[in-house]
Amino acid sequence: MQFPYRYGIGTFSQVFWFKMLTLGMIFYLNNTYKRREFYYYKNLGVTKKLLWITTLSFDLILFLTLFFLTLNLKH
Repeated sequence: MQFPYRYGIGTFSQVFWFKMLTLGMIFYLNNTYKRREFYYYKNLGVTKKLLWITTLSFDLILFLTLFFLTLNLKH
């Protein structure tokens, strides 16, 4: 993927907002169509809010780490 290498940190804004859009879509679709599958976590004492915060935070931190590592490895 040459896009981040060629344009540098300027691509971050576009990629970041695309990532936020897809995370929002995943959140909405899972809460709408998979709402009955959260009972397993509820039985374990994990709230939906904690589950979503943990999952989305981990995904965002991993994305940011890999994006900046990718930019730094090329230089």
